[in-house]
Amino acid sequence: MVTAVPLQQQLDAKVNEIKQVVGAVGEEKGARRPADGEWCVKEILSHLCGDDGHNFMDWYTRFIDEDRPLIGIVSGLPYYTPARQSMTVSDLLSQVESQYQQVAQFLGGLSDEQLNRKGRVPLLKDTPLGEYPTLALFAGGLINFHLNDHINQLRTLCQ
Repeated sequence: MVTAVPLQQQLDAKVNEIKQVVGAVGEEKGARRPADGEWCVKEILSHLCGDDGHNFMDWYTRFIDEDRPLIGIVSGLPYYTPARQSMTVSDLLSQVESQYQQVAQFLGGLSDEQLNRKGRVPLLKDTPLGEYPTLALFAGGLINFHLNDHINQLRTLCQ
């Protein structure tokens, strides 16, 4: 069974990994795409920040506040707006850190009952998590798959 404190610690560790990987990247390297159609460091960070009109906390609180909320995730969007293009790597990194620290603190305060609440996430239908994951599984997927994949991308780009 997944509990709140390990989820919080895992998410904090992933944020620290992102900071270590990206921390020394300069602006030129951060904005350079490795190839046409591939994301640069700043685009990955922008993606991890999510849509400007959406806060990741909304997904998590909806698991608690609603019965089986529909979590409509659209994959593959960098959310790399002109405003974000003009941000520094450091500013984008700070925004990622702030958002995920908020989520980690939230997860760390949840009860087992809250972590076992289910939501509906159609994007996950064909994954091992399934279309109706618990909040714990949803958070674990974000931490161990989504963030991990992007950390690996960042490592490659920052070498």
